[in-house]
Amino acid sequence: MTANHNGPARGTGRRDFMRLGIGAASLALVPAAIQRALALPASGRTGTIEDVSHIVVFMQENRSFDHYFGHLSGVRGYNDRHPVLRADGRPVWFQPRQTAPDQIVLPFHLRTKVTSAECVLDLDHSWYPTQSALAAGRNDRWPANKTDLTMGYYLREDIPFHYALADAFTICDNYFCATPTQTHPNRMYLMTGMVDPTGKGGGPLLDNIDYVDRQSYSRVPPPFTWTTYPERLQKAGISWQIYQQGLAGNDDYNGNFGTNVLMNFKQFIEAPTDSPLYQRGMTVRTLDDLAGDVRAGRLPQVSWLLPPAAFSEHPRWTPGYGATYIARILDALTADPEVWGRTVLFIMYDENDGYFDHVVPPQPPTPVLPGKSTISTAGEVHDYVSPFDRDKFHVDNLPYGLGPRVGMIVVSPWSKGGFVCSQVFDHTSIIRFIERRFGVTEPNITEWRRAVSGDLTSPFDFATPREAGPELPDTSSYIAAVNASCKLHDPVVPARSVGADVHVQEPGVRPSRPLPYDLTVDEIAGGPGALALRFASFGGAGACFTVYREETEEMPRRYTIGAGQSVDDEWSLNEPGPHVVTVAGPNGFVRRYRRTGGSVVRVSARADAEGGALVLTLASTSTQGETVLLRDAAYSVAARTVILAAGEKARVDWSVAASGHWYDVIIEGPGDDATRLAGHVETGRPSITDPAATTPVLTR
Repeated sequence: MTANHNGPARGTGRRDFMRLGIGAASLALVPAAIQRALALPASGRTGTIEDVSHIVVFMQENRSFDHYFGHLSGVRGYNDRHPVLRADGRPVWFQPRQTAPDQIVLPFHLRTKVTSAECVLDLDHSWYPTQSALAAGRNDRWPANKTDLTMGYYLREDIPFHYALADAFTICDNYFCATPTQTHPNRMYLMTGMVDPTGKGGGPLLDNIDYVDRQSYSRVPPPFTWTTYPERLQKAGISWQIYQQGLAGNDDYNGNFGTNVLMNFKQFIEAPTDSPLYQRGMTVRTLDDLAGDVRAGRLPQVSWLLPPAAFSEHPRWTPGYGATYIARILDALTADPEVWGRTVLFIMYDENDGYFDHVVPPQPPTPVLPGKSTISTAGEVHDYVSPFDRDKFHVDNLPYGLGPRVGMIVVSPWSKGGFVCSQVFDHTSIIRFIERRFGVTEPNITEWRRAVSGDLTSPFDFATPREAGPELPDTSSYIAAVNASCKLHDPVVPARSVGADVHVQEPGVRPSRPLPYDLTVDEIAGGPGALALRFASFGGAGACFTVYREETEEMPRRYTIGAGQSVDDEWSLNEPGPHVVTVAGPNGFVRRYRRTGGSVVRVSARADAEGGALVLTLASTSTQGETVLLRDAAYSVAARTVILAAGEKARVDWSVAASGHWYDVIIEGPGDDATRLAGHVETGRPSITDPAATTPVLTR
């Protein structure tokens, strides 16, 4: 969201916090309540998702994943071993400065102990600047479109409660905002599954200028009319409720910050005051009411919680205030142990604001972005502009999603243990989880999005929930500390970036959840002087791959492969080489091909989940045979030499059991040709995060 009023935290204090009914006595009770969230067991009967009785969704505001969690141990953060490379060969952490494009700015620490960095301002996060920052998949134009402040990040010492939540429960490090733009469009995906791309219901919506913000603008669109997901729940007899401190968007402590996008819809605006749509979506239901509903056994099957501005974490509102609000939510949900034992709480951020994230979001091919898809991309390409928006937008054929990564923590009795889940998700995944549990389908979600974004079941272990994890910190002192911090001098971007600006990511691995991926990219026979690749998915989930021709300005290609499907494509090698083509997929999946001409040794690979190995097939295409060297790049697997006769194929079982089923193997053929394969073999069982991701890429 782009703030339309002067907000925050400077000058606010404990008295303002108590306006929410959170006085000293209740603050003192919060730590004990949070410990209950960890200690209370699941109320399981079936050991499946059917044991979930209550789904609670809490969406906060405007923080990217790297900005918040890039230094958390085990996640795909600043130790990412395979970041996207710029055309000059440097990782995307080296971003051209806004005011001096010939100089670079690296990520830097927002030091909350000595500056007012907890109160940083929001940056431009509208449609065209965000699409420009992503740079068609190059991801290297952030400061130019967001200012150099985009590279600022926090550490555990700055947001200890958020890190502790991740330590205790499960964090998703491949969760993306639904669309690369502002709050209201992203919350439309959360509540309706789309932004109405064909305009049949008054859309598409690409910014925050809509009926709910009509007091902030001189020209306001009419209410929207497409069907929302709460309406489908109502029709199906599934109970639901919006909890909000107030109805005004501009009341920082007792409003909803304009985040109740249902207030944009004609069917809610015109609903009779005694109707379910009005009572469930258009009335004040505070966190005190939430706690009361839990105690009285009235907690609905599906609930959405909307924060007031002061507690939304929207820059310049602070993470510390957000932590106190999250603690209050946990206090309410654990008021009855039996209710908590059947409850799932999702905590995520609607979009990244203007703050940098290094992972390129999965996106479909479009008329202006090359590639292929085995899945229909209908509804995912911006090829229609509503009459109301034609002074701001044009038909640009850019993708609606996905947008940059944001944080997501899954808090429940079935997600304890400090796990990382690296499946691709976006805001429509929340609806998909509700679909799985209560059987109410949302037809607004596109076929493409269903293929590449999961349904959020993989972060859970319903069959064998874990016992209590580490304690969470007491938040009772946060408000005073934040208020003091926000009176310090403003943070500044380092005038000259050095490697030390990027702190070392926390050491160690975390347990990881099993993922439904079984992906391959194999080299196949192609045309003369070409590298031909076959992209395939043999598992239960589809995926997106982005393909780069390194050290060139060639536009990356994107490939969407549905589950059980495949597609082929070629890259010309006829120009003087060497040529390096790199494929990037989910959860560290990488294939890198260095070729000086047509391939002499073709490489294919399949995961052997039962045998705990990566099965490689090496095929000679030469007339005299070849000697091939296989060497490990990260996990201390012994090197091997394979001698191939002319036209011969050889199978090599590359062991991955000792590394938590991670692999990084380089196959060196004749001359300078080489193929590199990296990723994780999924076995259907929990594993660990990448044990080789121990140092920042800047120091390698």
